[in-house]
Amino acid sequence: MQSVDMTKLKRLDGDFEHVLREIPGARMKMHERIGIAVRNEVSAQINVSGLDDSRGKIKNWQEHFVGSLGGYAAIRAVRGLGPSGYNDSPGAITNYLENGHRIRPPGQGKRSRVTHSYVNGYHFYEAARETADAIAYAEAEKYADEIADMLEG
Repeated sequence: MQSVDMTKLKRLDGDFEHVLREIPGARMKMHERIGIAVRNEVSAQINVSGLDDSRGKIKNWQEHFVGSLGGYAAIRAVRGLGPSGYNDSPGAITNYLENGHRIRPPGQGKRSRVTHSYVNGYHFYEAARETADAIAYAEAEKYADEIADMLEG
């Protein structure tokens, strides 16, 4: 009598079920690793940008966040350290340092030493963005390897 053995197919189906249960947690861990690595890259870029952050105040303001479902990682200035939306909040100061800002026009006042009307930014986020893709690709490869290991048993 002819028959089809379904035990291997059932085992493969069980392996897929296991992987599908584990994937959300593994994806969140991957984004957590990406966030930490990119935050470290932003800190390194702050160091080499020329910004005097010898006490680490600006670096400590930068934090990594992972989406509630684990679908993304982001680096941004912390919230809650000052009045949100004001000129002296960590996010505003980070933005001024990253992109630059206007100052009063040159030559006004009795002892004006101002020669420019704009302060250039340090662009540490922009510099970190260049290596963030490589970091994300490396972590995505690790994630794919983890999934492959889960499938292999």
